[in-house]
Amino acid sequence: MANVTIRLDNNDKIEFARICEKIGLSVSTAFNVFVKTVIKEEKIPFELSAKEPDDFYNEANIRHLEELKRLDDEGKLKFTKHDLIEV
Repeated sequence: MANVTIRLDNNDKIEFARICEKIGLSVSTAFNVFVKTVIKEEKIPFELSAKEPDDFYNEANIRHLEELKRLDDEGKLKFTKHDLIEV
């Protein structure tokens, strides 16, 4: 075994440890899971981007929109008037 030392903001360390505990992992185990995943997949296991996320195009919303499209294609989607929507 080898020891690795990392520097974290103290508040980040506290919050990370709190979340790990909630999940049932130690901080060390969480980092080991990260390292093993990087080794297995030969990549960082999440997307790194400087772009601000667009909440509308998240995965859950895309699935919902695809389901609405499927229902519309099958003629099963009905639209109704609503006071808040201008036609």
